[in-house]
Amino acid sequence: MLLTIDPVEPEHWLIAEAARSIRSGSVVAIPTDTVYGVACDVANEEGARRIYALKGMNSKKLLSIVCSDLAMASEYTRGIPNTLFRVVRRLLPGPYTFILPASKEIPRIMRKNRKTVGIRIPDCPITLALVEQLGRPLLTTSVRSGDNGWLNDPFEIEEEYRNEIDLVIDGGPLFPEPSTVIDFTHVEPELVRQGKGPIDFL
Repeated sequence: MLLTIDPVEPEHWLIAEAARSIRSGSVVAIPTDTVYGVACDVANEEGARRIYALKGMNSKKLLSIVCSDLAMASEYTRGIPNTLFRVVRRLLPGPYTFILPASKEIPRIMRKNRKTVGIRIPDCPITLALVEQLGRPLLTTSVRSGDNGWLNDPFEIEEEYRNEIDLVIDGGPLFPEPSTVIDFTHVEPELVRQGKGPIDFL
């Protein structure tokens, strides 16, 4: 199912409809400020298993959580140090994934094999409104095509994954560029992947 939402001024009734679908257990495709992602409610462990299966990944692989703000993100990490908080407050919402120590709020399927979590607060009105309406984060990873390329068109995503994704939120085509990933679990931050977004603050 395809649900088209205005990418600049998301219609609140459509956001509410999408949030209801996620609460009921749906796995959905969402736009971000980088690429489309496949997502579920962070509390939905069966949804997490479906996402791992869809991507052909085992649970040792890192999934990210999409939060609406830093206050929500802090609940799912073991604290954000003040020095880091000042940095990320300037950069978010934006095209970054920050790896931090995970709290016990993270689903067990993720915590049993790793102690970290990737935090995303994308500069995307649709997804921020959706997470705010849901009241808790979305568990997410990028949507890829069969040849491991990026799928940037919601119609293509719906066509390729119609049997595995319950709802595709159409925020328009994206020009895909992955997020910049930075690991803050060590003494010094480590650049894991350079993608969209400057890194001169490192």
